[in-house]
Amino acid sequence: MKKIFLLFSNTILVLTFLSAFAWLIKEANSNSEVLGKGIDKALIKWSSFPDKFSKAVDQIQHLPETFISTPENFTPINKLEDDVLVLFTYSSSNSNRNIELKNLRTDSLLKSWQIKGLDNSHRRVMHPLLMEDDHVIYASIGVPGVFCIDESSKMKWKQDQVISHHSLNRDHNNHIWLCTYPTLKAKEPKYDAQLIINDKELPFIDNSITCLDYENGMILFHRSLSQILIDNDLESILLKSSQASDPLHINDVQPVLTSGQYLEKGDLFISCKNISTVLLYRPTTNTIIDVIEGPFQSQHDVDIINDSTISIFNNNTHTIWQNPDSDWTKTESKVEIGPLYSQILFYHFNDDSFSLKDEKSMTANKIYTFTEGLSEKLFDGAYFVEEQNSGVLWVLKDDEVLYKNVLKSHHDGYHHLPNWARIIND
Repeated sequence: MKKIFLLFSNTILVLTFLSAFAWLIKEANSNSEVLGKGIDKALIKWSSFPDKFSKAVDQIQHLPETFISTPENFTPINKLEDDVLVLFTYSSSNSNRNIELKNLRTDSLLKSWQIKGLDNSHRRVMHPLLMEDDHVIYASIGVPGVFCIDESSKMKWKQDQVISHHSLNRDHNNHIWLCTYPTLKAKEPKYDAQLIINDKELPFIDNSITCLDYENGMILFHRSLSQILIDNDLESILLKSSQASDPLHINDVQPVLTSGQYLEKGDLFISCKNISTVLLYRPTTNTIIDVIEGPFQSQHDVDIINDSTISIFNNNTHTIWQNPDSDWTKTESKVEIGPLYSQILFYHFNDDSFSLKDEKSMTANKIYTFTEGLSEKLFDGAYFVEEQNSGVLWVLKDDEVLYKNVLKSHHDGYHHLPNWARIIND
């Protein structure tokens, strides 16, 4: 009986306190100054804390996928002695994107452009292309439209017949080469092709390569890669993919700008992630000159180093993430392979060999990205690396880290997802 009386008394006291506290908050909000202005302000702040906390939690839980959580112990590094100019794109709001030219050495903003009115907060603008007149070519991945804006962000032209994805690159004629899909005027990617195996029809997403006139955005070249493979008796290469519905997955079309012993001006390197293959293609004759395969898997970003060497950003990973069968027993004497990290890989045409750049530094810093990622040659043997999944940007030279940082955002504790930053060498 005593316990019940004690519980009842405590309940009455708590209810009385809460009632008085609620009355004080009500009076504070009505500016009655019962306890003075200072205490009134403190009460209002205290009472609004749950709303602010709930709003902050809701904001974090609903941040677009263009933001990445920054580790609490993240430590930037900047030992750069030379300027490194990089063109970035990032989300400034749910519907707006900024394109900025920054100097990593000084962390200074040099130029900027604004893109407004995107339809989706998760929408990414990837690998924008800066031209000599300060015009910028850009596309939003996975939806129709390639756009050209001037130095004031005003629209110069748009090409709405193609859906561009991944890289944009300029050729020796100042024309723009894109990774696209074969069907023009489509609102979304489609099954543009199919394999027929044992009388079974297996539809798949085809890819195409497209060239646009820089002056007006008109289509100068547009061809299905599957058809190119058929024309060159290489359609069997489609069967090597680990993803039957998307066997090619082009992620880079890199034009050759000057002729040499092994390459001809106007040739294209086409990187196909899902077959871990780089094709050397000559559009003028519709000929695949070389099929480059080797010690790389799920690669991105092909760059021309000189007339006999290219670099390949080797993600060095499964195309589709593998989960081991839980029903199988693991032995105690397992054969250990790895750990594996991403690589800057060179392919040499003169002897068909491969070599690695800054391998020790890539491994020591555990630089790895399952998807996307790129590397770019800088000054005096240094290399820029975009570790895309983590959002970390690196500059490496002779296995030393000269730069390590992220693109900070306006959300505390989060940084921007990189969208294929572009090195500006001139």
